[in-house]
Amino acid sequence: MDEIVRPSLFEIRKRLGLVDLEKRHFLECPSVPGGVPRGVICEVVGTAKTEWLISLLISNPQLNVFWAESKWTLLPTAMQQRGLDLRRILLAETGGKTLQAVRKALRSKIFDCVILSGEIKETRMLKALQLFARESHAAVFFVSHVAKQAWAIPFQIQVDWVQGSSVFQVHILKTKFTHTGEA
Repeated sequence: MDEIVRPSLFEIRKRLGLVDLEKRHFLECPSVPGGVPRGVICEVVGTAKTEWLISLLISNPQLNVFWAESKWTLLPTAMQQRGLDLRRILLAETGGKTLQAVRKALRSKIFDCVILSGEIKETRMLKALQLFARESHAAVFFVSHVAKQAWAIPFQIQVDWVQGSSVFQVHILKTKFTHTGEA
């Protein structure tokens, strides 16, 4: 009896002409082999998530960044002391309108990277963010306390401090990407 060979989702999309045949772009990141995918939501959790994001932005000095928080918790001077050039970052305190601000930032296609903190509990909102991320080709980082089990978040990492040092360790919790252009 012949074995049935089923094509992957990528192969089906490719045959239907629904995927861009060029390779997916990734942000350079020394702590993530192959880099971090652009055009998707990347959820970041763990004890060193903010420090890791700052190091990612330092290693990608060409990025224009929109960093939104409902209530501001970061100290810009501390970010600058770590070597981050604040001239290419728009810091926004959004009140209760974080999603609206992020949506406008993504639709503008000015920003290569968008970072938002807080809780988005509705899957519908995550779907909308994912669509805007894809259209703008921006890396969207969602900073959370706990990783969500949502299909609309295709890339999740946990970044924690190594005990007794100032070094962090990165674990990829979920990825739907290979670094060969397949999604």
